[in-house]
Amino acid sequence: MCSVSNKTRTAAVVVVIVAFLAGILVGVAGDHFYLIRLFPRHTARFSADRMAERLAGELELTPQQRTQVQQIIERHRAKIDAIMSNARPQVRGEIDATNADIETVLTPAQRTKFATLRMRVGARRRAR
Repeated sequence: MCSVSNKTRTAAVVVVIVAFLAGILVGVAGDHFYLIRLFPRHTARFSADRMAERLAGELELTPQQRTQVQQIIERHRAKIDAIMSNARPQVRGEIDATNADIETVLTPAQRTKFATLRMRVGARRRAR
């Protein structure tokens, strides 16, 4: 009997940890997308500048090459953003489905704690 209880407890801990990590992942992605929507030109320019600057340093690019690389990055940025914005709802759906599946193996008390944990993670994400 103790073995079953330990297995259940271990499974619950693993499930909570996985959900917590998934929440962090969604939070980081959400913050990234929020910043892109809030400052679309600034964020794209900053990213393109930063990437071009890093490549310029690593590859010893000429000023002309750096400008060309930055323009290439900016040109492809819109396509990348479109792909990411389409993927976000799918990722959110999978995380919601994961959480729903996790709830099916929890006791009512564990579900309450799980909901609180998810709310805390969401509150931290919104606070950032």
